[in-house]
Amino acid sequence: MARRANTEEDDLNEEADEAEKARKDPEESLDNAPSEGETISDFFSFEEVFARVLSAADHELEASNRYLFWSGLGAGGALGLTFLARVVFTEGAHEAEPGLLGNLLYPVGFLIIVLGRYQLFTENTLTPVVLVLTKLASVANLARLWLVVLVANMVGAVGVAALLAYFDVLNPPRLEMAIEMGRHAHESGWFDIFSKAIIAGWIVAAMVWLVHACRDTVSRILVVWFLMYFIGVGGFFHVITSSVEVFFLAFRESSVDLLPLLPQFVLPVLLGNTIGGVAFVAILNYALFAEHKDSKLFERYGDKLDWRDWMFGIKRPAATQRDG
Repeated sequence: MARRANTEEDDLNEEADEAEKARKDPEESLDNAPSEGETISDFFSFEEVFARVLSAADHELEASNRYLFWSGLGAGGALGLTFLARVVFTEGAHEAEPGLLGNLLYPVGFLIIVLGRYQLFTENTLTPVVLVLTKLASVANLARLWLVVLVANMVGAVGVAALLAYFDVLNPPRLEMAIEMGRHAHESGWFDIFSKAIIAGWIVAAMVWLVHACRDTVSRILVVWFLMYFIGVGGFFHVITSSVEVFFLAFRESSVDLLPLLPQFVLPVLLGNTIGGVAFVAILNYALFAEHKDSKLFERYGDKLDWRDWMFGIKRPAATQRDG
């Protein structure tokens, strides 16, 4: 009996050694690729990330208009802090315009939104769009979500811009810097704004995808920080943060009217952000997942919508079993 026990123990030790070797040298052979351990278990598979995105989208499309508005209002206000942070750091670093130092806190508003789970329009160019592409939610419901969140984001942006413009929040050097930032955005050409907005929309949607691929808060903070910092340093246009800049300018400069800013500035940024997020992230990732359309993953969402309900019905996904 003792000899048999020793033999079994030796076999277990050999299996453990082989598993450890495979874990340490996963590139040696695809056949020996580890199914667990630090190399694999720390990553969600593409299908798992897709499932997390669908689950988040289901929550968003089930939310009431009131919830979406208040959450979107909070997000718009948070991105007003991004504008304030850029002004403070740029002036403090003695930069003529926001650069490497001036944009250090550009991500602060996005961090508040991501960690606080607020609703931001550009984030919604990924999650609910994917659910609509799978025909598990309707185009009309997506339009409802986009409209409510966008209006709320804009109201928040206008509110913060007015607060900074009419109250003594900024000292004279910072006030001048804020005006210059708004003037730079306002004087940009329509197509230039549109082109740079596409890149910004792409980056934000990619950030949302990666946030769903993260397992812990620290990883999410790093993803948000570096990608949003890239938007600031690159001089790309985000529909809410950039709108705060031009709205602030309109409140401070009598020569700039608020309403004409909507077609001249907000519209090209909005179109660019939407195209960037939908085309380069949502549709691309859906196409990558298309071969798994018959996966059991979709069973939790019920039957797909028919064409009429998919286009026109305000119909929420059915009987979702939400992730924990």
